[in-house]
Amino acid sequence: MQELSAKWIELFGSNSDVSSHSVAGIIIRLLAFFFDLVYQLSEKVYYSQYLNTASGVSLDRIAANFGVNRNSATRAIVDLLFTGTPGYVVPSGSLFKTSDDKVYQLGSSVILDTKGTNTGTAYAVELGVDYNVPANTVINQVEVTTDIFSVTNSEPAQGGADDETDAELARRVRLANDTKPSSPVNGVISAVMKVPGVKNVQVILNNTMEPDEYNNPAKSIHVYIDGGEESKISTALFESVAAGILMVGSKETYLTDLSGNPNNHVAFDFAEQQIIYVNVKLSVNTDFELDGLEQVEKAIAEYLDTVKMGGIVRYSYLYKYIYDNVKGIVVADVKIGDEVNNLSMADVHLKQFATAKSTNESMVITKDGI
Repeated sequence: MQELSAKWIELFGSNSDVSSHSVAGIIIRLLAFFFDLVYQLSEKVYYSQYLNTASGVSLDRIAANFGVNRNSATRAIVDLLFTGTPGYVVPSGSLFKTSDDKVYQLGSSVILDTKGTNTGTAYAVELGVDYNVPANTVINQVEVTTDIFSVTNSEPAQGGADDETDAELARRVRLANDTKPSSPVNGVISAVMKVPGVKNVQVILNNTMEPDEYNNPAKSIHVYIDGGEESKISTALFESVAAGILMVGSKETYLTDLSGNPNNHVAFDFAEQQIIYVNVKLSVNTDFELDGLEQVEKAIAEYLDTVKMGGIVRYSYLYKYIYDNVKGIVVADVKIGDEVNNLSMADVHLKQFATAKSTNESMVITKDGI
């Protein structure tokens, strides 16, 4: 606006009135408003060509140049164990839920055996990572029948994922640029990271003829993975680990190769989820929004998602995430720990094959003593 005002005076004389209430001043400010929009657009166009600054569709196009596509949200899958009247058929499409009303739909009919038990696979009715619920939580019938005595999931639900964020996509693009699918170790990481929902991968390769410090057998590879669907992970490992290398882990399956051989052994382990307890006391001002406490929870969860498997949860980093993402905070007092009764202003070292996890119960956030 100053440049436009100076140019106006240069063209029409030093006596020109360019104040905000003059005709010239109004025209200048109107032009400045639209020029500002053009400059903002130009800046966005300029930064959209770089991986570190691109966002949205622009980032999708950069990722496509590396053969990487943004992962869409996916449904969680869970195996349900039924107990009930022998011979009873649990109809396909039956609904079951957790105590907090996360609903799952049975994929196909299940016939209870002579002992009155059997298992079936159910799918979350909605997309998202929130449906990756722990074991023994899908225990309620939506439409109750007396022929089903009980239902539960002996294993956690898996495979649910939210739409991939810009930060997550950019991270995968960098990884794809650094490592190409080959075998092992970087190629295995690259291949598994392409599976929707996978956040972290750690590979333990034992090249010796003796068991290693983790008791992995000789000439073996043990892959630990955070997130993702078991069947898709197994396929990624099968396609990236070279023949002749023994895969180790509690999640085992056998896949068929192109020659028709169905005896190709694939194994891995999901990472342990280490609960991080967080206590935050806030002093706020009038800029603090009504959902400010939820914003703080989200900021904490976003930081924990960035901590690598076996890494260190830096308590000081939480201050940056809280102050940068939540308005109206004057002072934040943060304490963390891996035990609910042992919180302090100190970093938390994760276990070797564990990732940081938070829950509604593990985070206590208060403002001004409330």
